[in-house]
Amino acid sequence: MWGTIANFKENLNKIALDVHYAHDDDDDDEHHLVSPAVSDRRNSHTFAHSNSLPSSPPPNGMTDHPYASEIEQYKAEIKRLQASEAEVKALSVNYAAILKEKEDHIVRLNKENGSLKQNLDTSPVSADGRYTVKGNSDQSSNQQHRFTSQKKNLYATNNGTTSALESDGIQTKMVSKHSNSQVKDKELADMVEGKSSPAAAVQHSHEIQKMKLELEQEQKKMANIQLKFQEEEKLNKSFQEELKLLKLERDKTTYEMSKLHNELNGKISEINRLQIELSRREDEETGDMDSFKVLIETLEKENATLKLEKDELEAEVKSSRMSAKMSPDASQIQKRVPSSNNHLPDPSKSFPRNEELERSLHKLSKELEETQKGNEELERSLRKLSKEFDETQKERDKAVQQLTRLKQHLLEKESEEAEKMDEDSKIIEELRDSNNYLRAQISHLERTLKQGTVSQEKLKMENDDEILKSRETIDNLNKKLTDCMSTIHAKNTELLNLQTALGQYYAEIEAKEYLEGDLARAKEENSKLSLLLKDAHCRADVLVSEKEEILAKLSQSEKLQLEWRSRVSKLEEDNSRLRRAVEQSMTRLNRMSVDSDFLVDRRIVIKLLITYFQRNHSKEVWKFSNLFA
Repeated sequence: MWGTIANFKENLNKIALDVHYAHDDDDDDEHHLVSPAVSDRRNSHTFAHSNSLPSSPPPNGMTDHPYASEIEQYKAEIKRLQASEAEVKALSVNYAAILKEKEDHIVRLNKENGSLKQNLDTSPVSADGRYTVKGNSDQSSNQQHRFTSQKKNLYATNNGTTSALESDGIQTKMVSKHSNSQVKDKELADMVEGKSSPAAAVQHSHEIQKMKLELEQEQKKMANIQLKFQEEEKLNKSFQEELKLLKLERDKTTYEMSKLHNELNGKISEINRLQIELSRREDEETGDMDSFKVLIETLEKENATLKLEKDELEAEVKSSRMSAKMSPDASQIQKRVPSSNNHLPDPSKSFPRNEELERSLHKLSKELEETQKGNEELERSLRKLSKEFDETQKERDKAVQQLTRLKQHLLEKESEEAEKMDEDSKIIEELRDSNNYLRAQISHLERTLKQGTVSQEKLKMENDDEILKSRETIDNLNKKLTDCMSTIHAKNTELLNLQTALGQYYAEIEAKEYLEGDLARAKEENSKLSLLLKDAHCRADVLVSEKEEILAKLSQSEKLQLEWRSRVSKLEEDNSRLRRAVEQSMTRLNRMSVDSDFLVDRRIVIKLLITYFQRNHSKEVWKFSNLFA
């Protein structure tokens, strides 16, 4: 859109320069025909119409001719058309100036829109970073102690100073722009209505100077506001850094508290484990004592059984010894028996007695064999008993050694357990001391935690208040932005309407060029007619016979003049209509710049003007446009 506006501007400037150069050429060619009032009007570039034009002296002594007055009237009409061309040129120049002003106004609006967008972009950052305004208090190095008090002061002044500054700046801008637009509209209306004068020019110059001063003041205000915004951004950054530091400290304290809680849980778990180990060791010691008691009882029982077996063996040994004493008596009996055999009588002499003796001997031999067998069995049993006795003695010695070892082991275990109990008691005392110390630390940390939570709640409340305030300011800024966007939209619509008006203006310029061509042809014909008239005057004195032909030519020229008169009258009517349409369009543009409810009517009028020029100045379209007017 900006490129098209720039192209329109360049084209308008080119057309104005071309028309100005052509007009200068026409002034050089026909300088003696232009009145001083028209030249003054051209130099001042106003829209006033010349009511009366002084007649120039007739050239070449044509006062006596009856058509000289008509020719002078045609020339006067041509001058009027040239004056109207100059006015159209001035209108084009003024229209280009108006377009330039509108472009500057739109550029300013875009800049303000960009600045408002930047302010809106910075406002959420300031809402996250505690949107504040710098107070009168100086910044000291000890920021943590002054944080709460200064923040209260700053946030208290936030809704007052910043909003007041922004609202005052924006209101002054809008009022100044509205006044500028109104002044410009008044100037344009005055220029269109022809009210411009030297006094008005002086007033315009004074107003321009005032507007320049107001612009400088607004620029200074904007610079001050920008400085204040920069200071506020710096303060916001400092407060954000302080908040980050406080958050880091809070995280550190929470981390230390979690560490201490973990250490406490570890110590408590160690104490529980040690208690479990102590109970387990006590249970093991009681179990070992019971097992040792059972072993001692079993060993005592075995010892008693061994003693009984020993007594039995001793009794058996005694009985075996008694049986051994009995065995020599048997041998004595055997010795006695052969002696008795020697003393026996001869068998031949005493046979039956010998048989009895043999029987008795046989019995005795059997008894001796049985006794020998019993003695062997007794010896075997004695050997077994001696072996068993030796084994029992060895086992008893082993049992005694085991008992001594067990007693020593029990004594060592008791001493180790006593040492362990002493060490455990020391460890328990140390753990109790550390437990008490940790409990004291936990109580202190809990107090600090409570204080930190209270301060955090206070900070949260303050942050919530600040966020609400910042949201309110953001809502106000959003409302202002919507208003600015609506104004920008209205200005864009005005630009579109101006573009359509430019198209209409180009159509008018084309029509004007067409009219200029007609005028050039009319000038050529007028010059031809003037030459013909000169020839006719010269020939009238010399050739009377050609008078009839000249009269016929004069009648033809009269017809042509009548046609040209009708054409000139039509051109004047068209010119007046165009002038009225331009004035009406300018007044409507001025009205529409103030009130945006007539956009539809303006478009309809523009379309009607375009159709009027497209249909070769149709009367129906003109009547229809007059109905809208």
